[in-house]
Amino acid sequence: MTRFQVLVIALCVIMNVIEGYDILVMGFAASGVRAEWGVSASAVGLLISAGLMGMAVGSTLVAPLADRIGRRPLTLVCLAVATLGMALSAATGAYGQLWACRFVTGLGVGGVMVSLPVIIAEFSSRRARGTSVAFFALGLPTGGLLGGSVAALVASHYGWRATFVSGAILSFVTAAAMLKLLPESLDFLLTRRPRGALVRVNRLLERLRLERVTELPEPAAHEVGNVRAAVLTGRNGVRSALLWLGFFALFGALYFASNWMPQLLEQSGLSARQGIGGGIMINLGGIVGSLLMTLIALRFSSRVLAVVTLAGAAVVFLAMAFVLGNLTATLVVAVVMGMLLYALGASLYALGPALYPTGVRSTALGWAVGVGRIGAIVTPLIAGVLVDAGWSGVGLFELFAIPLALAALGMVALRFVKPAPVTQPAPVSGAEQAPTSA
Repeated sequence: MTRFQVLVIALCVIMNVIEGYDILVMGFAASGVRAEWGVSASAVGLLISAGLMGMAVGSTLVAPLADRIGRRPLTLVCLAVATLGMALSAATGAYGQLWACRFVTGLGVGGVMVSLPVIIAEFSSRRARGTSVAFFALGLPTGGLLGGSVAALVASHYGWRATFVSGAILSFVTAAAMLKLLPESLDFLLTRRPRGALVRVNRLLERLRLERVTELPEPAAHEVGNVRAAVLTGRNGVRSALLWLGFFALFGALYFASNWMPQLLEQSGLSARQGIGGGIMINLGGIVGSLLMTLIALRFSSRVLAVVTLAGAAVVFLAMAFVLGNLTATLVVAVVMGMLLYALGASLYALGPALYPTGVRSTALGWAVGVGRIGAIVTPLIAGVLVDAGWSGVGLFELFAIPLALAALGMVALRFVKPAPVTQPAPVSGAEQAPTSA
């Protein structure tokens, strides 16, 4: 790993922290919005969902464009969209305007959050790939803590709009840094061969301390982007379905726990403050889990780690059902829950790009994350319906352990579903040493 590779990965991690702030900030601004506009709690819930809906659309429809126009331009455009959404959110004067701005922000964040792990995977050495993506996964919980800290600092003095202004400024600074420093990936240049590709490839090879080349290899026809064959049909389709199940279980469990933990803990007899503490513990556990993954990923494959974390999360959800009402035990289990869920996210983000050829990598991961975002949207809604129907926290945690267990079995099955053969481009002189996965 050269300093240049480390720089690119560090930029992506920092950007993910800022985007985590952008998507989670609505929760910290919610009380100010309710006080100023007099909207209901359910209306605030829709504002939170607006960002998640935008992320789902961005992951599914926008992120795949990276396989056509490049990782760098799509990342920069999505960053600009997220920055614009944050700035406009601060200027809104009505509920509908804020909802639309939160959707736009989510649209940009959704595109960025799919592009980043692909960029990280393509700039990492094979051995360090899982560790690098684990650092990426650290961004969301860190962004949540950053959002809480900034909101506490500025909202009391300048109002809830200041939290969005702060996010817009952070996003703008990050976008400016990425515009100057973020290169296009070597995998994309070799596969898509845009205008000036040879010059750009040699410039990258120099920064990677590799030998220059005199010509580019001809990419295989279906490596260029036969999405149906590479993602949806035959054995590849089965592999995609198993990955989708993993992301659905991850996002469903994470957003159910993050959104409903405080209320369910309060329902079980704890105070409102203690319930909020349980939600904070999930983010703290997420930071610890992501950091641990940076070390563990050096020794174990991403698929094995996905199996272990999915199975462990299912067990922890069952454990939470038994300890609800006991403050100390609940907080301990919440930390472990956050550790496993965020470690699971790191393993799935590292596993996803490795399952597909370069030409469809962003498309495939974008679709997988889009399916996961559906889980993020529907599971909190399902929980709300079940609570209204009289379900307790015990029953809900037991229920949401089931998809985690099924997804763990899916990751086990993934080992036995071999990919359909894909003809790779001939290697470039010196490129066999390059830190790419092509």
